[in-house]
Amino acid sequence: MLKKLLLVAGVVFFLLLAGVVVAFFAIDSIAKSAIQEGGTYALGTPTSVSSVSVGVVSGKFSLSGLSVANPAGSFKSPHFLTLGNGGVDVSLSTLNQSTVELPKFSLSNLDVNLEKRDGKTNYGQILDHMQQVTGGGNGAPKTSTPPPASKDEKKFIIHDLDIEKVTIHASLVDGPDAVKDLTSVTIPIDSIRLKDVGKTGSGVAGSGVTLEELTNIVVKAVLSAAAEKGDGLLPADVLGDLQGKLKALGDLGNVPTEVIANAKGTVEKAGKQIIDEGKKAVDKAAAEGQKAVNDAADKLKGILPGHK
Repeated sequence: MLKKLLLVAGVVFFLLLAGVVVAFFAIDSIAKSAIQEGGTYALGTPTSVSSVSVGVVSGKFSLSGLSVANPAGSFKSPHFLTLGNGGVDVSLSTLNQSTVELPKFSLSNLDVNLEKRDGKTNYGQILDHMQQVTGGGNGAPKTSTPPPASKDEKKFIIHDLDIEKVTIHASLVDGPDAVKDLTSVTIPIDSIRLKDVGKTGSGVAGSGVTLEELTNIVVKAVLSAAAEKGDGLLPADVLGDLQGKLKALGDLGNVPTEVIANAKGTVEKAGKQIIDEGKKAVDKAAAEGQKAVNDAADKLKGILPGHK
Protein backbone atom coordinates (compact mmCIF):
# COMPACT_ATOMS: atom_id res chain seq x y z
CA MET A 1 0.00 0.00 0.00
CA LEU A 2 2.81 2.36 0.95
CA LYS A 3 4.58 1.60 -2.29
CA LYS A 4 1.42 2.46 -4.25
CA LEU A 5 1.07 5.77 -2.40
CA LEU A 6 4.71 6.59 -3.05
CA LEU A 7 4.24 5.66 -6.71
CA VAL A 8 1.16 7.91 -7.01
CA ALA A 9 2.98 10.74 -5.24
CA GLY A 10 5.93 10.30 -7.60
CA VAL A 11 3.68 10.43 -10.66
CA VAL A 12 1.91 13.55 -9.36
CA PHE A 13 5.24 15.22 -8.62
CA PHE A 14 6.54 14.31 -12.07
CA LEU A 15 3.43 15.74 -13.75
CA LEU A 16 3.67 18.95 -11.73
CA LEU A 17 7.36 19.26 -12.56
CA ALA A 18 6.65 18.63 -16.23
CA GLY A 19 3.96 21.32 -16.16
CA VAL A 20 6.35 23.83 -14.62
CA VAL A 21 9.01 23.01 -17.22
CA VAL A 22 6.52 23.35 -20.08
CA ALA A 23 5.25 26.67 -18.68
CA PHE A 24 8.84 27.88 -18.22
CA PHE A 25 9.73 27.23 -21.85
CA ALA A 26 6.36 28.40 -23.17
CA ILE A 27 6.31 31.75 -21.35
CA ASP A 28 8.01 33.57 -24.24
CA SER A 29 5.42 32.23 -26.67
CA ILE A 30 2.57 33.18 -24.32
CA ALA A 31 3.92 36.73 -23.93
CA LYS A 32 4.40 37.03 -27.70
CA SER A 33 0.80 35.99 -28.37
CA ALA A 34 -0.49 38.42 -25.74
CA ILE A 35 1.38 41.34 -27.31
CA GLN A 36 0.24 40.48 -30.83
CA GLU A 37 -3.40 39.99 -29.83
CA GLY A 38 -3.42 43.08 -27.62
CA GLY A 39 -1.89 45.28 -30.32
CA THR A 40 -4.23 43.98 -33.01
CA TYR A 41 -7.27 44.62 -30.82
CA ALA A 42 -6.11 48.07 -29.68
CA LEU A 43 -5.20 49.38 -33.15
CA GLY A 44 -7.57 47.41 -35.36
CA THR A 45 -4.83 46.23 -37.71
CA PRO A 46 -2.52 43.19 -37.67
CA THR A 47 0.33 43.48 -35.16
CA SER A 48 3.23 41.05 -35.10
CA VAL A 49 6.42 40.55 -33.06
CA SER A 50 9.60 38.79 -34.16
CA SER A 51 10.76 37.71 -30.72
CA VAL A 52 9.93 38.10 -27.03
CA SER A 53 12.15 37.11 -24.14
CA VAL A 54 10.90 36.90 -20.56
CA GLY A 55 13.71 36.30 -18.08
CA VAL A 56 11.96 34.45 -15.28
CA VAL A 57 15.23 34.21 -13.36
CA SER A 58 16.94 37.45 -14.44
CA GLY A 59 13.85 39.66 -14.19
CA LYS A 60 14.49 41.12 -17.64
CA PHE A 61 11.94 41.49 -20.44
CA SER A 62 12.76 42.35 -24.05
CA LEU A 63 11.06 42.31 -27.42
CA SER A 64 12.18 43.02 -30.96
CA GLY A 65 10.73 43.36 -34.43
CA LEU A 66 7.28 44.63 -33.51
CA SER A 67 5.36 45.67 -36.64
CA VAL A 68 1.94 47.30 -37.01
CA ALA A 69 0.49 46.90 -40.50
CA ASN A 70 -1.37 49.60 -42.37
CA PRO A 71 -5.16 49.43 -42.08
CA ALA A 72 -7.12 48.08 -45.02
CA GLY A 73 -7.06 50.37 -48.05
CA SER A 74 -4.80 51.44 -50.89
CA PHE A 75 -1.86 52.51 -48.69
CA LYS A 76 1.51 51.72 -50.24
CA SER A 77 3.91 52.26 -47.35
CA PRO A 78 5.29 48.96 -45.98
CA HIS A 79 3.79 49.48 -42.51
CA PHE A 80 2.21 51.98 -40.18
CA LEU A 81 4.73 51.49 -37.39
CA THR A 82 7.69 49.31 -36.57
CA LEU A 83 9.68 49.07 -33.35
CA GLY A 84 13.30 47.98 -33.33
CA ASN A 85 13.48 46.81 -29.74
CA GLY A 86 12.16 47.37 -26.24
CA GLY A 87 13.20 46.28 -22.80
CA VAL A 88 12.56 46.59 -19.09
CA ASP A 89 13.93 45.36 -15.79
CA VAL A 90 11.35 44.27 -13.26
CA SER A 91 11.50 42.97 -9.72
CA LEU A 92 10.51 39.30 -9.75
CA SER A 93 8.38 39.77 -6.63
CA THR A 94 6.05 42.21 -8.43
CA LEU A 95 5.19 39.66 -11.11
CA ASN A 96 2.84 37.97 -8.64
CA GLN A 97 0.86 41.18 -8.14
CA SER A 98 -2.14 42.23 -10.22
CA THR A 99 -0.52 45.63 -10.87
CA VAL A 100 3.16 45.52 -11.77
CA GLU A 101 5.26 48.64 -11.20
CA LEU A 102 8.10 49.21 -13.63
CA PRO A 103 10.73 51.85 -12.85
CA LYS A 104 11.64 52.26 -16.53
CA PHE A 105 10.47 50.91 -19.87
CA SER A 106 12.47 51.78 -23.01
CA LEU A 107 11.36 51.58 -26.64
CA SER A 108 13.79 52.51 -29.40
CA ASN A 109 14.12 52.81 -33.18
CA LEU A 110 10.52 53.47 -34.15
CA ASP A 111 9.71 53.98 -37.82
CA VAL A 112 6.29 55.50 -38.57
CA ASN A 113 4.59 56.12 -41.91
CA LEU A 114 1.80 58.69 -42.15
CA GLU A 115 0.11 58.31 -45.52
CA LYS A 116 -2.86 59.72 -47.40
CA ARG A 117 -4.41 57.84 -50.31
CA ASP A 118 -7.69 58.41 -52.10
CA GLY A 119 -8.81 60.92 -49.49
CA LYS A 120 -8.16 58.58 -46.54
CA THR A 121 -5.28 58.50 -44.04
CA ASN A 122 -3.80 55.45 -42.36
CA TYR A 123 -3.39 57.28 -39.04
CA GLY A 124 -7.03 58.44 -39.24
CA GLN A 125 -8.38 54.91 -39.48
CA ILE A 126 -6.21 53.75 -36.58
CA LEU A 127 -7.14 56.69 -34.35
CA ASP A 128 -10.83 56.20 -35.17
CA HIS A 129 -10.52 52.57 -34.07
CA MET A 130 -8.73 53.61 -30.88
CA GLN A 131 -11.59 55.97 -30.08
CA GLN A 132 -14.13 53.18 -30.63
CA VAL A 133 -12.17 50.85 -28.34
CA THR A 134 -11.71 53.38 -25.53
CA GLY A 135 -15.00 55.22 -25.88
CA GLY A 136 -13.14 58.48 -26.56
CA GLY A 137 -12.98 61.41 -24.23
CA ASN A 138 -16.57 62.63 -24.51
CA GLY A 139 -18.38 59.84 -22.75
CA ALA A 140 -19.08 58.04 -26.00
CA PRO A 141 -19.76 54.31 -25.57
CA LYS A 142 -17.30 51.70 -26.75
CA THR A 143 -18.36 50.18 -30.05
CA SER A 144 -15.64 47.55 -30.46
CA THR A 145 -16.09 44.08 -29.06
CA PRO A 146 -13.52 43.67 -26.28
CA PRO A 147 -11.20 40.66 -26.21
CA PRO A 148 -12.06 37.80 -23.86
CA ALA A 149 -11.64 39.08 -20.30
CA SER A 150 -9.09 37.46 -18.05
CA LYS A 151 -9.22 37.79 -14.31
CA ASP A 152 -5.43 37.30 -14.31
CA GLU A 153 -4.80 40.16 -16.74
CA LYS A 154 -1.87 42.23 -15.56
CA LYS A 155 -1.89 45.99 -15.27
CA PHE A 156 1.19 48.16 -15.32
CA ILE A 157 2.41 51.40 -13.79
CA ILE A 158 5.49 52.70 -15.61
CA HIS A 159 7.33 55.51 -13.88
CA ASP A 160 9.57 56.36 -16.85
CA LEU A 161 8.50 55.38 -20.37
CA ASP A 162 11.20 56.43 -22.84
CA ILE A 163 10.53 56.27 -26.59
CA GLU A 164 13.79 56.99 -28.40
CA LYS A 165 14.97 57.48 -31.98
CA VAL A 166 11.63 58.00 -33.73
CA THR A 167 11.55 58.64 -37.48
CA ILE A 168 8.27 59.81 -39.00
CA HIS A 169 7.78 59.68 -42.77
CA ALA A 170 4.85 61.81 -43.90
CA SER A 171 3.34 61.46 -47.38
CA LEU A 172 0.14 63.41 -46.94
CA VAL A 173 -0.45 65.26 -50.21
CA ASP A 174 -2.95 63.18 -52.17
CA GLY A 175 -2.19 62.77 -55.85
CA PRO A 176 0.10 60.94 -58.29
CA ASP A 177 3.13 59.16 -56.88
CA ALA A 178 5.47 61.74 -58.42
CA VAL A 179 3.72 64.50 -56.46
CA LYS A 180 3.69 62.42 -53.27
CA ASP A 181 7.43 61.73 -53.60
CA LEU A 182 8.13 65.43 -54.10
CA THR A 183 6.09 66.51 -51.08
CA SER A 184 7.08 63.76 -48.64
CA VAL A 185 8.91 64.87 -45.50
CA THR A 186 10.83 63.13 -42.74
CA ILE A 187 10.50 64.28 -39.13
CA PRO A 188 13.14 62.87 -36.76
CA ILE A 189 12.42 62.94 -33.03
CA ASP A 190 15.16 62.09 -30.56
CA SER A 191 13.07 61.16 -27.54
CA ILE A 192 9.56 61.14 -26.11
CA ARG A 193 9.42 60.74 -22.36
CA LEU A 194 6.26 59.90 -20.43
CA LYS A 195 6.05 59.99 -16.63
CA ASP A 196 4.00 57.76 -14.32
CA VAL A 197 1.97 56.00 -17.00
CA GLY A 198 -0.94 54.30 -15.28
CA LYS A 199 -0.57 56.38 -12.15
CA THR A 200 -1.66 59.84 -13.29
CA GLY A 201 -4.38 61.13 -15.59
CA SER A 202 -8.10 60.75 -15.05
CA GLY A 203 -8.38 58.04 -17.71
CA VAL A 204 -6.19 55.50 -15.90
CA ALA A 205 -5.67 57.25 -12.56
CA GLY A 206 -3.77 55.09 -10.13
CA SER A 207 -5.19 51.81 -11.42
CA GLY A 208 -2.50 50.87 -13.91
CA VAL A 209 -2.92 50.25 -17.62
CA THR A 210 -3.63 47.07 -19.53
CA LEU A 211 -1.48 46.01 -22.46
CA GLU A 212 -4.08 47.36 -24.90
CA GLU A 213 -4.21 50.73 -23.11
CA LEU A 214 -0.41 50.92 -23.07
CA THR A 215 -0.35 50.32 -26.83
CA ASN A 216 -2.80 53.16 -27.38
CA ILE A 217 -0.84 55.50 -25.10
CA VAL A 218 2.41 54.88 -27.01
CA VAL A 219 0.76 55.45 -30.41
CA LYS A 220 -0.97 58.61 -29.19
CA ALA A 221 2.30 59.96 -27.76
CA VAL A 222 4.16 59.33 -31.04
CA LEU A 223 1.44 60.94 -33.19
CA SER A 224 1.17 63.90 -30.79
CA ALA A 225 4.91 64.43 -31.18
CA ALA A 226 4.52 64.25 -34.95
CA ALA A 227 1.81 66.93 -34.83
CA GLU A 228 3.93 69.13 -32.56
CA LYS A 229 7.14 68.89 -34.57
CA GLY A 230 5.38 68.85 -37.94
CA ASP A 231 3.60 72.17 -37.35
CA GLY A 232 4.45 74.43 -40.29
CA LEU A 233 5.69 71.50 -42.35
CA LEU A 234 2.70 69.17 -42.68
CA PRO A 235 -0.25 70.35 -44.83
CA ALA A 236 -2.52 72.57 -42.73
CA ASP A 237 -5.65 70.49 -43.38
CA VAL A 238 -3.88 67.27 -42.46
CA LEU A 239 -2.35 68.79 -39.33
CA GLY A 240 -5.78 70.03 -38.22
CA ASP A 241 -7.31 66.61 -38.87
CA LEU A 242 -4.55 64.84 -36.89
CA GLN A 243 -4.86 67.24 -33.96
CA GLY A 244 -8.64 66.87 -33.95
CA LYS A 245 -8.53 63.08 -33.87
CA LEU A 246 -5.96 63.11 -31.07
CA LYS A 247 -8.14 65.49 -29.07
CA ALA A 248 -11.15 63.20 -29.59
CA LEU A 249 -9.30 60.50 -27.65
CA GLY A 250 -9.72 62.66 -24.57
CA ASP A 251 -7.55 61.98 -21.55
CA LEU A 252 -6.39 58.52 -22.60
CA GLY A 253 -2.85 58.38 -21.34
CA ASN A 254 -2.93 62.04 -20.34
CA VAL A 255 0.42 61.84 -18.57
CA PRO A 256 3.30 64.32 -18.28
CA THR A 257 5.10 64.16 -21.62
CA GLU A 258 8.36 65.65 -22.82
CA VAL A 259 9.34 65.64 -26.50
CA ILE A 260 13.02 66.16 -27.27
CA ALA A 261 14.07 66.91 -30.83
CA ASN A 262 17.35 68.61 -31.65
CA ALA A 263 16.60 67.81 -35.28
CA LYS A 264 14.61 71.01 -35.90
CA GLY A 265 17.22 72.19 -38.38
CA THR A 266 16.89 68.91 -40.26
CA VAL A 267 13.14 69.39 -40.51
CA GLU A 268 13.52 72.95 -41.75
CA LYS A 269 16.12 71.79 -44.24
CA ALA A 270 13.72 69.11 -45.45
CA GLY A 271 11.01 71.72 -45.95
CA LYS A 272 13.39 74.02 -47.82
CA GLN A 273 14.52 71.12 -49.98
CA ILE A 274 10.91 70.39 -50.95
CA ILE A 275 10.36 74.03 -51.94
CA ASP A 276 13.63 74.14 -53.89
CA GLU A 277 12.90 70.89 -55.69
CA GLY A 278 9.38 72.05 -56.46
CA LYS A 279 10.72 75.31 -57.90
CA LYS A 280 13.25 73.40 -60.01
CA ALA A 281 10.49 71.16 -61.34
CA VAL A 282 8.32 74.17 -62.24
CA ASP A 283 11.27 75.97 -63.88
CA LYS A 284 12.17 72.84 -65.83
CA ALA A 285 8.59 72.41 -67.02
CA ALA A 286 8.41 76.08 -68.03
CA ALA A 287 11.72 75.85 -69.93
CA GLU A 288 10.59 72.71 -71.74
CA GLY A 289 7.28 74.35 -72.59
CA GLN A 290 9.01 77.46 -73.91
CA LYS A 291 11.33 75.34 -76.03
CA ALA A 292 8.35 73.48 -77.48
CA VAL A 293 6.70 76.82 -78.36
CA ASN A 294 9.90 78.10 -79.99
CA ASP A 295 10.31 74.91 -82.00
CA ALA A 296 6.71 75.11 -83.17
CA ALA A 297 7.16 78.77 -84.15
CA ASP A 298 10.27 77.95 -86.17
CA LYS A 299 8.40 75.27 -88.07
CA LEU A 300 5.47 77.63 -88.77
CA LYS A 301 7.80 80.27 -90.22
CA GLY A 302 8.41 78.09 -93.25
CA ILE A 303 4.72 77.34 -93.70
CA LEU A 304 2.89 80.63 -93.18
CA PRO A 305 2.88 83.12 -96.10
CA GLY A 306 5.32 86.00 -95.72
CA HIS A 307 7.51 84.17 -93.17
CA LYS A 308 10.77 82.42 -93.74
